[in-house]
Amino acid sequence: MRAVAAALAGAVFGMGLLLSGMTDTHKVQGFLDIFGAWDPTLAFVMAGAIAPMALAWRVAARRSVSLLGTAFPARPDPYLSPVLITGSLLFGAGWAMTGLCPGPALASASFGGWGGLTFLAALITGMAAAPLLRNRFNRLLHKDKKMDIRALTPAYAVSPQIEAADLPAIKAAGYTVVIDNRPDGEIPPHLHAAEIKAAAEALGLHFIVNPVIGGAMTPENVTAQRNAIGAATGPVFAYCASGNRSSVVWALAHADRMSADDLIAIPAKFGYSLDHLRPQIAAMAAKD
Repeated sequence: MRAVAAALAGAVFGMGLLLSGMTDTHKVQGFLDIFGAWDPTLAFVMAGAIAPMALAWRVAARRSVSLLGTAFPARPDPYLSPVLITGSLLFGAGWAMTGLCPGPALASASFGGWGGLTFLAALITGMAAAPLLRNRFNRLLHKDKKMDIRALTPAYAVSPQIEAADLPAIKAAGYTVVIDNRPDGEIPPHLHAAEIKAAAEALGLHFIVNPVIGGAMTPENVTAQRNAIGAATGPVFAYCASGNRSSVVWALAHADRMSADDLIAIPAKFGYSLDHLRPQIAAMAAKD
């Protein structure tokens, strides 16, 4: 059933690209040429794509799994990192020069001739090389930087994704427990839980794996986080993609111990907006 649903969704998506002109390279380049012979018609296509997606995210926020029982993808990080900005600039430049982006490139592979197939091959090569280049870029950016530790309380801190090389700094800061809230499926192998766990335990840190899927956090996630914090003999350090999920699961784990105002206000100091959790925090507080 999942395969059938994916095929139908792909067919609808591809048909939409064809009908909207997104596979017409001249039309796309005309839309991006804002200082030349600008063709603004694709703006309506963009608005038509954003509107249902915004609605879909709101619906997904109220569900733990999809209608087919699959987990929802992680929500995009709300932070403008150097990697995101660089990637966006490269993506835009490539889109403007060729008139194609990944979706339309796949849709046009059957009629784009050798030029379309060459572009598709280059696209796949770039996607394969991107993780390696991103990891090297991240190492260069963080070579001389200190750990980005965001202490929500003296006993609990969150952080964006860490590497094994960050663990000595985490231990030096006094943390005794490290909780991994990011699923392995989102990250390259060298950042997987098993790799970070081995490095953490070699330093004498207690490592706990509690992967939280964005938009599909479970009661078990909350219970595991609460138990890990309660059993810790020292300060706890948790991480995910941006620190947001680690903040959300902390807030829900403390729904019966702190006010909703405090649970929302504390993460907000670090840029994490949890106001949408107010009803859920209240419900969990009443339940407990």
